[in-house]
Formats: sequence, structure tokens, C-alpha cells
Amino acid sequence: MDKNEFLNVLKESLEGEVDNNILEQSLRFYNGYISSQSDKSEEEILKELGNPRLIAKTIIDTENASRQRESSSWSNYNGYSDESSNPYYRSTSNKRMFFKVKWYHKLFLTLILLLIFYILIRVGLMILKLLFAFSLPVLFIILIFTVFRKR
Repeated sequence: MDKNEFLNVLKESLEGEVDNNILEQSLRFYNGYISSQSDKSEEEILKELGNPRLIAKTIIDTENASRQRESSSWSNYNGYSDESSNPYYRSTSNKRMFFKVKWYHKLFLTLILLLIFYILIRVGLMILKLLFAFSLPVLFIILIFTVFRKR
């Protein structure tokens, strides 16, 4: 592979994936880099650079990450371009609220409610056992006293 083939493969891989400015800037950079390395042969330089498709993939990924960083803010983690396009965003007077409840929030809330319900049932059963353990003998003693008192 020579310099022209390398640049053509790089161009074909980048076309339609990044802006034309980025495409031209990348082609100029690699063309200049290959041309500036006078102490090495063209084959050595291209071998060091590696596969032009991999370079293009790296440029595309970097450009996409750069675009995402520019378009996101701390209040826009859901990927919506602005608050009005977010279906879970509601403005009530001057208060702004998000009420999208994710599945794991629902699961966590359900588990907490089940745990509370379980604890209440266990406490209730313990109270009933205590009542029966102490109240039945007391009731039995009261019954005996009332029976013998009448005689």
C-alpha cells in the first residue's frame, strides 16, 4: 500500500461519518505526516500508522464523543436535546420536576414495601403470641376466681 492508497481508504472510511472539515483536516494531517518523515521509507511510515480503517474508526468515535460532550449538560443525561423534548419533564409553575421512574427504582421500592410488610406481620404475630401467652392464663385465673367467689 502506498501513500495515495492509504489516503483513499481513509477518505472512503470517513466519508459520510464525519463533517467535511474533519475529513479534510484528517487527510491533510496524514498527508503531511507521511510527507514529513524523510528519514523513513513510505512503507515503514504506513506500517507504523497501521490500518487506515482503524484510524478512521478512531476519528469517527472521537468525533461522536466530542459531539455528545458538547450537546450534554448535567440536567440532560437522558439524551434529550432540551427539556421540552423530554417526555418525562414537566414544568409546574416555577417548579421543574422529573418523574421518570426506572424499572430498578420500582423493584427497589417493591422490595422495601415487602420488607416492611413482612416486618409488620412478624411483629404482629409476636404481639399475638405474647398476648396469648400472658392473657390466657390471666383470663383462666380470673375465671376461676369468679366461679369460686359466687359459691
